[in-house]
Amino acid sequence: MAKTCFNHKDAPATTMCHQCHHPICKACSLVTPTGIFCSPECSLLNRDVKARLQESGPKGMTRLETLLKLMVAFVLICLGFGGIHLAAERVPKLKKIDLIGRVMEIGKAREKGLPLD
Repeated sequence: MAKTCFNHKDAPATTMCHQCHHPICKACSLVTPTGIFCSPECSLLNRDVKARLQESGPKGMTRLETLLKLMVAFVLICLGFGGIHLAAERVPKLKKIDLIGRVMEIGKAREKGLPLD
């Protein structure tokens, strides 16, 4: 917080306006039940903003949106693993992180009855 009042540069700031966040001194403070403001305009603006927020209601994702986002994330992760698997055939260093290749090797070893590494 600034050390001086927004309106009176020689007065120390004691608080901030609840709406515009300007530092204000005790003389500039307009105390209301909803907060401390620098002017009646900020008080009215704050009341209007709060009323509009309450009218629109809480915004959250619906279950369908959540499910869709999870499915998209799953598909992207699968594509990433698939891309690493395809690239690991050309770049040997990627074999260390190729999970699909490792799972396939374990499956082949089990089919043949070989011990797992």
